[in-house]
Amino acid sequence: MKSPRPTTRRGLLALLVGLSSGCLGSPPSATGPRRPPAPPEGQPRNTPAQPDLYVSTFDYEATDGGSLRVFGEVGNRGGVERVATVRVRVRMGDETYAQERSVSVSPSGTAAFSATFDVSAEEFERAGGLDVTLV
Repeated sequence: MKSPRPTTRRGLLALLVGLSSGCLGSPPSATGPRRPPAPPEGQPRNTPAQPDLYVSTFDYEATDGGSLRVFGEVGNRGGVERVATVRVRVRMGDETYAQERSVSVSPSGTAAFSATFDVSAEEFERAGGLDVTLV
């Protein structure tokens, strides 16, 4: 087998070095501070406490009659039974429909809620908005 001409070998070597020069530069270095900033004098850092009650999940579906039904669960992080009031708001254009549901949630447990609206689920999917909060 015949070896390639020396000029071809030198040209390939030069091309390889030229193409790899960007890859073989210095590796990326870390950015940003190495430690978090110190707290202000006389004001220790406090992690905000999470509320015991929270909306863990929610979703919607069409009822057999085609109306909108919103359902979900409320969770309780606390060690005692709590009563939660869930507010479900549905926005359809300029109109807002709202309902509230109270549920009793056992310690470290969840409780289900449900609200049905006189709104077409099909129309809601095209142009509606949904807001589920605890009050």
